[in-house]
Amino acid sequence: MSFDTLKVKDLKSLAADFAVDADGLKNKAEIIAALAEEGVTWSVYQSTLKNIENAKEDSDEVLPRLDPNQKLDEDMVLVKMDRANYRYDALGFTFTQAHPFVAMKPDVAQEIFDKEEGFRLATPREVQEYYN
Repeated sequence: MSFDTLKVKDLKSLAADFAVDADGLKNKAEIIAALAEEGVTWSVYQSTLKNIENAKEDSDEVLPRLDPNQKLDEDMVLVKMDRANYRYDALGFTFTQAHPFVAMKPDVAQEIFDKEEGFRLATPREVQEYYN
C-alpha cells in the first residue's frame, strides 16, 4: 500500500494533518511529492494512524466531574482552567474543556498558579452557571 491508493481529497486532508502546505496542488503526484519533501512517508502515516487508534482506546477513561451542588470544605477553593487545551493534568488534578473546574486545597491551587499559566480562582456561582 502507498499514498497512491488514496484520493486527492484524502491526500489534502492528510497533508493538512501533517502541516504540509498542499494549497494549489492539484494532483496526487504533487501532493505525494510535498509530503515526501516534509518527511511524511507511508510508514510514518501508518504508525501515526496506529498511535491515534491507541490514543482513542486510552481516552475512553471516565473523568470525574465536579458536582456543582457538592458542599465544599471551607478550606477548599475552586480553580478554573482558562487554557485552550482539550485536557490538562496538573498536580494530580485533571482539567478538561468539558469540565474546567476543580475543587482543591488552597496551597495546591497556589502551587498550580505558580507553576502553570491559564488557571485562576473561580466562584461557586460561576460553576453553577456553567453546569446549568
